[in-house]
Amino acid sequence: MNWCNQCKRSEAGAFCVKCGQKVVRNKQSPLKKSRGLLWGGIVGGILLILIGSFLTLKWITSPERTVDRFRDAVLEENYEAIGKFIPDTNPLLPQEAELASFVSLLKEHPDQRTLLIQDLERQARGLSDHMLIKPNENLLVQMTLMEDGKAFYLFKDYVIASSLIYVEVGTQFNKTTLFINKEESGTIGEDGKKIGPFLPGSYQFETKLENEGYTMRGEAEVELVPSEETVQVDLPVNGAFVMPDSNYADARLFINGKDTGIAVGDAEGIGPYPTDGSVVMHAEKQFEAGVVKSPSVHFEGEAPYFSIDYREPGPVVIEKEGAAGGSEVVQSQDETKLIISAVNTYLNDWIYAYENLETDYFSNLTPELQSYFDERFQSVRENHAAFTGEIVEAAFDLDSLLIDSSGKKAEIDVLVTMDSADHEQGETNVETEVTSSGFHYKLVKSGGKWLIESREEVEYVDLTNAVVY
Repeated sequence: MNWCNQCKRSEAGAFCVKCGQKVVRNKQSPLKKSRGLLWGGIVGGILLILIGSFLTLKWITSPERTVDRFRDAVLEENYEAIGKFIPDTNPLLPQEAELASFVSLLKEHPDQRTLLIQDLERQARGLSDHMLIKPNENLLVQMTLMEDGKAFYLFKDYVIASSLIYVEVGTQFNKTTLFINKEESGTIGEDGKKIGPFLPGSYQFETKLENEGYTMRGEAEVELVPSEETVQVDLPVNGAFVMPDSNYADARLFINGKDTGIAVGDAEGIGPYPTDGSVVMHAEKQFEAGVVKSPSVHFEGEAPYFSIDYREPGPVVIEKEGAAGGSEVVQSQDETKLIISAVNTYLNDWIYAYENLETDYFSNLTPELQSYFDERFQSVRENHAAFTGEIVEAAFDLDSLLIDSSGKKAEIDVLVTMDSADHEQGETNVETEVTSSGFHYKLVKSGGKWLIESREEVEYVDLTNAVVY
């Protein structure tokens, strides 16, 4: 196609039919022209996209939009999103656990949460206007919106920072394990330990100390808010050292029924043990007549005193037939002690046997009585029952003590006081009750040793002439 420059029109021939002028040949094809227009459109579109993206990213990274996103994340309790704005600084806690404490504090004080967002919005406007605005120091939680490097290499990036809070924690025993929000966080002791920094928040501090299978704990719920001073948190566990005393310094100390192997006089400062009353202590002393036990004491932190009431039993009268058919009166104090000792041994064995449902704990039963307990314990196990208890005292009626002429059979009445309870197997926090019951014991002598033959409950035991263990 040719072009007439005079008439400004296309002409098919070599001369313009309108003016007669020679026309100029056009060397550009329509296809090439359309391609040029296409490329121009593409370049223009790219420029529009770049300009739009620039403006969008500038808006996304603006201080106002930062505060909006932070507010939405807090209200939605989206810890991952909150973590993009608040730097992780605490070495003791996962960031999510700390942010959960931060959000919990704001939920407990919704008015302060609103004021905090309003203050951050005020700071954002100041940054957009290139003005430095300080946080409101009258707020419960003060936070600062501040620049932190670049976003997309072109725009300013922002974070929301808080005043860092440090805590001094301590307890009364060394090597106590510390937990913060259920997370194990090292050990502390009576000298204290400074930890942090923390974000503002509601935190659960807990201490745990284990000794000889016993666990002692302490805990505190603490609201940490910005402070110029280190926050003091005292976390005493419910435990104490034992400082026992007794009227017999050589009496053995027992804790929850177990012999410590330590004499009361040598047991100064052992432990620590829980002071919630779950630990029961008593003392025992071996006399010729048998073991005498003190009343039990539920340890609650005070120095326990173990009083052992022991009185030497008097002689028992044994009637034997004389050579002329008469009778002979024999005073046998040694046999009295052996019989009382045999019953005391049986009572202690009975507690351990019933708690474990095992007859192996008995040491002085006749075979017939041992068989009875085998059947009895089998029935208890089948019924998923259990027993917990201890002997508080045993009072022996000396006037009821009889030894037959052969010297191989004896009988005696005893008032037994127990602190005990029957319960289901596996049951915890069992409440025991102190009860007293009278029993008539029959004993037989075999191989020079007194064995328990039978036990029968009686309604009354005369304690006019009695010895108490």
